[in-house]
Amino acid sequence: MAGNSELINYYRKVHSRRTYGTSSVKYVRYLRPWIKWRNPGSILDYGCGQSLFLEALNLSSDVHLMRYDPAIPEFEKRPKKCVDLLINIDVLEHIPEDDIDTVLREMKTLCKDAILVIDTVPAKHTLPDGRNAHLTIRSHDWWQNRIEEVFGYAEPIRTPRRTRAAFKSYPTGKGEYFSYRACA
Repeated sequence: MAGNSELINYYRKVHSRRTYGTSSVKYVRYLRPWIKWRNPGSILDYGCGQSLFLEALNLSSDVHLMRYDPAIPEFEKRPKKCVDLLINIDVLEHIPEDDIDTVLREMKTLCKDAILVIDTVPAKHTLPDGRNAHLTIRSHDWWQNRIEEVFGYAEPIRTPRRTRAAFKSYPTGKGEYFSYRACA
């Protein structure tokens, strides 16, 4: 992943000592309908953390599931092939603002479509140097503009918390509106 190797090494240590990077499963109910409707043949969980999200989706075994996280040794190798759908949950806010565009461009090279979820408020966790773990805290509009610049499109989608900015990089098709109660 493009970005700060010092930061990646820090998160590698954090992941090795405790369960960290598991918040993505909270989004299954909200993202599964968008994913199923898109019917991807391949999905990459970019910044997968402990890698709980893809299994929780309970998709067909025909869907090729891939994981990438430079801080997790078994997932640190960046995929070389382009996938149908890239998922990125609660990762971008941990990237220094100067590296955001580079990381977004890297993501774009790896996928046809993407779903991105970003936290927009400070984290409870601080880095060893005293900075908040959420290095890039910006508004929904700011994130939408950045994503649109790279992906060409960024449509807001609903999440369980108002403090999350979530987008898909493709327009909503006819019939693609969901009742989240029915998808639990």
